[in-house]
Amino acid sequence: MKIKTVLFFILSFFIYISAVSCLQNSEKRDGAKNKQENADSLNGENFTAFLESFNKRPTFQRQRVLFPLQATVLDPVGYEMRTVKEEIDYADWFLLDFSYDSTYTTRQMDRYEQNIRLYEDSALIELRGIDNGIFANYFFTKKDGKWFLKSFTDVSY
Repeated sequence: MKIKTVLFFILSFFIYISAVSCLQNSEKRDGAKNKQENADSLNGENFTAFLESFNKRPTFQRQRVLFPLQATVLDPVGYEMRTVKEEIDYADWFLLDFSYDSTYTTRQMDRYEQNIRLYEDSALIELRGIDNGIFANYFFTKKDGKWFLKSFTDVSY
């Protein structure tokens, strides 16, 4: 009988220690998350959260483009291609989607890689084709703590 009582107290003690340890780890994770959220609120909007809304919500996307948008595109003239600078107005805007899946590098047609370069107050999304001529850069800027699409270059052929 004494052995069962001692084992019960030892088991109870280990369960208690385990629960306290889990609670402390949870508080550390929550504290780190809160620090990141506070840093985001001080520095402005988180680019990943912004990009998710930009991809999924057309109204949000139109609000977060600095119109007239500066664009550099290819213009075929005769037998050659020239880069042309254009301005895209609100009425001429076409929706973009930067959702990216790693399978895009292995699919049959239009394979490409997407790289996101994030800086303190700007970001660059690069689209690079794999053996197909896709080459585009999208430039974002942070203005008053919010991200906006500032310009893009698409010289894909």
